[in-house]
Amino acid sequence: MTHMAQKSRDNSCALCLLASCFLAAIVSGCRAAPVDGEMEAVQNSRTYYVDVQRGDDRNPGTTREKPWQSIAQVNKMDFAPGDRILFAGGQTFAGTLCLQREDSGTQEQPMRIGSFGEGRAVIDGRTACGLQLTGCACVTISELAFVGSGRKNGNDGNGLELDRTEHVTLDSLDVCGFRLSGVAVMGGRNVRITHVDAHDNGFAGISTSRDSDGARTKDLYIGHCVVRNNPGDPKNLTNHSGNGIVVGGLDGGLVEYCLAFDNGWDMPRQGNGPVGIWGWDCDRLTIQHCISHDNKTAPGAADGGGFDLDGGATRSILQYNLSYHNHGCGYLLCQYPGAGVWKDNICRYNVSVDDGLANHFSGIYFWAGDQGISDAHVYNNVVVNDRYAICSTHDIARLVFRNNILRAGQAAVVGPLHQAVFENNLYHISSEQGVVFQNGDPVFETLADWARATAKEMLDGRMVGLTGDPKLVLPSDLTKLPTDPRQLQTMPFFRLQSDSPCVGSGMAIADNGARDFFGNPVPASSRPSLGVHEPAR
Repeated sequence: MTHMAQKSRDNSCALCLLASCFLAAIVSGCRAAPVDGEMEAVQNSRTYYVDVQRGDDRNPGTTREKPWQSIAQVNKMDFAPGDRILFAGGQTFAGTLCLQREDSGTQEQPMRIGSFGEGRAVIDGRTACGLQLTGCACVTISELAFVGSGRKNGNDGNGLELDRTEHVTLDSLDVCGFRLSGVAVMGGRNVRITHVDAHDNGFAGISTSRDSDGARTKDLYIGHCVVRNNPGDPKNLTNHSGNGIVVGGLDGGLVEYCLAFDNGWDMPRQGNGPVGIWGWDCDRLTIQHCISHDNKTAPGAADGGGFDLDGGATRSILQYNLSYHNHGCGYLLCQYPGAGVWKDNICRYNVSVDDGLANHFSGIYFWAGDQGISDAHVYNNVVVNDRYAICSTHDIARLVFRNNILRAGQAAVVGPLHQAVFENNLYHISSEQGVVFQNGDPVFETLADWARATAKEMLDGRMVGLTGDPKLVLPSDLTKLPTDPRQLQTMPFFRLQSDSPCVGSGMAIADNGARDFFGNPVPASSRPSLGVHEPAR
């Protein structure tokens, strides 16, 4: 799709809702909007109805026959545990829905906000946010659409803004037309975001950060979401924008079964850029079973890749993901200037195909913009790239590469990786001019030359690396690759053929996650296979 066609969507988010529901169905199952009574009522709680066409703010609002009319009336009220606020499906309600600490439920009796009747109700935040929760606890928002006036048409808000909330669930939502993020979480704990389609926003589809007091967001779950065509924030001229999912300021989080594509193409600046799905300033973040493809960055700008563990990431994992055809690399592991310590991260059982189209030019890329980056274990990945498989800008301490399949056209490994450990990887050079390793003037055409000069791929005096055809099942073209994360484990590609030299040629790795990309068990003590597939033996 051309940029001209994409830009037109900024002016017509409401027209995207039908298509958004269809796309959400591909990834997670588009659910029908609840009819009145579907949300189970709680004893001593009340249900409030809001209906633009039939309502009056002088009504009690507690029956469908006498509903309220406006969001303004909802904002005047304080709600109790178990209360429900239901908006008439198929109607549009102007304004920002605002709930404060007083508007909270309990874990046994959460507050619920949703739709009634046919279809989803639309909350139109116009130039501001669609919904703001400040200090609320135990609130569930589902089966609604949130629209703004457009990232270039006067909107300056987030679609849904959660500030220091606890036990909030966002489910089955469509969010578009906001200059900042579709969903923004700032501090708090136990937020669950599922089945959200966030598109045509500026800074990001979904983002998290520390709150205004500097406290991290804790215990976050994002699952089965679609983040697409979030092009960039036209007013952000000093930092990246146009991300799919970006989680920062986080203690403990899981992002899984999400799809990110076509983000970042209209970032209005040069310099560091957006990424499809990534984390920074985070501890114990896992990103798994996700697809990130065709993400972009501004012409001449950096990044635009598939996945990333960025500055200040610790004890975090990228696993079981598919990245392809992104402007930047498939998997970026990097430290930006001034960030906290980056260490003890893992990149395993991931696939990168045809990434690095505009920059980075590789499947896996290390960048050290500052001190404090070390200790990463990169194993059992598959990289297929016409240029480079692995690149690094610096000689980073305690990087370990094992059991990877690296298929490259120009060079399998690039950069000053003197301290790095390479063991039991397979190097497949797909062109006659390609080499195994290069770092400026030092070039080693063959694995044997590299091993002899540097002791890479040597263990106990013998060579443990492999070269040649790994005999992988590869797609004939990228259109064959899945766009539904639920299809990753059943796709036929990147599996080893029965006569592959990679079968049983790996190094046993403790705490290896126990499963391969396709859900097959991986031996913990005997020799596993190289790459992402552990065939039955």
